[in-house]
Amino acid sequence: MKSGALKIAIIYVVAGVSWVALSDKVLDLLKARLDVSVILFIGSIKGVGYMIFTGFILYRLILHYNAKLDESEKQYRSYFEANPSPMWIYNKRTLNFTAVNNAAISKYGYTADEFMNMTILDIRPKSDVGKVHTVVKQLAGTYNDSGIWTHRKKDGTLIPVHITSHIITSLKEPHIMVMAAEVKKA
Repeated sequence: MKSGALKIAIIYVVAGVSWVALSDKVLDLLKARLDVSVILFIGSIKGVGYMIFTGFILYRLILHYNAKLDESEKQYRSYFEANPSPMWIYNKRTLNFTAVNNAAISKYGYTADEFMNMTILDIRPKSDVGKVHTVVKQLAGTYNDSGIWTHRKKDGTLIPVHITSHIITSLKEPHIMVMAAEVKKA
């Protein structure tokens, strides 16, 4: 988005400089053919014309860049939602789920709404609660391999999963994106 904003600013500056240079040149050429009062009137409204013209151009450019941003967001969201591995995002402070993908819903048996009313502790055996708090506090950097954990599905079935996570710091509060890969028993 920053490059889009820079492009819009450059276009605005180039258009402004061009408008000032060309409109003054045109007024100079018209001095010989028009009355001075008409030239003064045109000179006073040319700024308004510039504002209307550039306002329209800026509006169109912003719409264009917003559409590109929306498309990019949809594409990246689909990478999360359609990922074949169970994934979720949770708030590091509250441990509440803030997003889950379709694979997590399918694997664990909870609906998206049920997940949104749960914390990551709700899919763990009670014996792991203290360990979960310790590991979450110790998460550092962006990529974390937390090893094998036991998770509980909605029907009560316990499954072993390998947990990898990524700290998301671009939100107001730190969030953690998790991928849970079921470990197949040999």
